[in-house]
Amino acid sequence: MSLTDEGHYGPKQLNMLEVIWGKGYLSPGGSDEIDQIIGELDLSGKRVLDIGCGSGGAVFHILEKHNAAEVVGFDVEPLVIEQANTFALEKGLSEKALFKCISPGQLDAENSSFDAIFSKEAFIHIPNKIELMTDIHRILKPCGYLAVGDWMRNDDNPPSLQMQEYIAAEGLDYYMCSLDKYREILENTGFKIISMNDRNEWYLKKVKKEVADIEGPLWNQVVEAIGIEEGEYALDIWKKLLGVVEKGEHRPGNFRALKQ
Repeated sequence: MSLTDEGHYGPKQLNMLEVIWGKGYLSPGGSDEIDQIIGELDLSGKRVLDIGCGSGGAVFHILEKHNAAEVVGFDVEPLVIEQANTFALEKGLSEKALFKCISPGQLDAENSSFDAIFSKEAFIHIPNKIELMTDIHRILKPCGYLAVGDWMRNDDNPPSLQMQEYIAAEGLDYYMCSLDKYREILENTGFKIISMNDRNEWYLKKVKKEVADIEGPLWNQVVEAIGIEEGEYALDIWKKLLGVVEKGEHRPGNFRALKQ
């Protein structure tokens, strides 16, 4: 069984994640974690790209909280782009929030076309980080900013059996690297590091609460969203996730960098 029977992010997966993480979000932390990733960067009046935008939660927050002039969202999943466009209409932001379903590979954007690029827990699905950072450097304007949160690992050795079992249960393509590897790639592709932060401690507390919530107060909503059998399977995935976060192998992190 897999929550991704309809594709990486089919209806069951989206329903489940909405219950746990909120409407428009496909990764943990919501608007608070978006602000943590962006940090002190000033995005007011900027043209921003969100790579792996999902259902648009970060796009809308960057427009509403950080006063960006326009935010473009790229994602490879048609269903989430459809949802994002629906949410944009509901919010009256269709003129400023632009969503596009793209194919994997080189980013469909012109050279030096964005002031800033944001991404949250999407780079994990992209195998070649060097090609990705080179392409991002290409489409950023001079002195443009990159702000990224991602699910990472403690090192770049082959994953443990426990991690392999967790990834297999998720049923998603996970290409995880360490924060140190990101530093190396960024510096080698022409970026100046502004900040790098390990978020394992934060997420350990959060995923413990998520497991408790799924087993407790959110259980009826989970069952209503995806059914009992799928709900039990999702709970098992979350417990496997807790195990690899608790041992420190799964280490979410974020970084900000400047195009030189």
